[in-house]
Amino acid sequence: MSLAADARDAVRERPYLLAALRAGVVNYAAAAAELDLGDDEAVAAALRRFADDLPPLEADPRDAAVTMRSGVGLVGEDVEESDDDPVLSVAGVDLASGGPLTAIIAEGEVDPAVLTAVLSRLDAESVVVDAAGVAGDALAVVVPRRQGAAALRVVEAAISDLYV
Repeated sequence: MSLAADARDAVRERPYLLAALRAGVVNYAAAAAELDLGDDEAVAAALRRFADDLPPLEADPRDAAVTMRSGVGLVGEDVEESDDDPVLSVAGVDLASGGPLTAIIAEGEVDPAVLTAVLSRLDAESVVVDAAGVAGDALAVVVPRRQGAAALRVVEAAISDLYV
């Protein structure tokens, strides 16, 4: 494989670097040194060429109603049983009413790209995420109760300031 192909593969293994290339905010020499693929000048040149071929990040705000639902937990652990529909269900594990967590729910124009942006922003704000998922036109993020208000603000901002 060529050095340019190795550089592209290495960037694809680091989504943060791919996003930075698309945003046009990369120090190519530093990125080449971090990738440690050999001749840093040649790698930096390959990164510049790769960046020129990538589509730029574009604003893609979405329309979604965001709500907060306090008092959810894992059925069988935090919650005995619940007749309510689960807030989130993954592989037979349900989160439903009656626990110590808070769910932030967005309904509308949501998809995995929105979930990715939401999780990245929550991580940047040091908000702990206990569970998350997206299906159809609904997205749910479950956080500790004390972080519910901060998570709500972050989710609303991520949806309205989405870049893809």
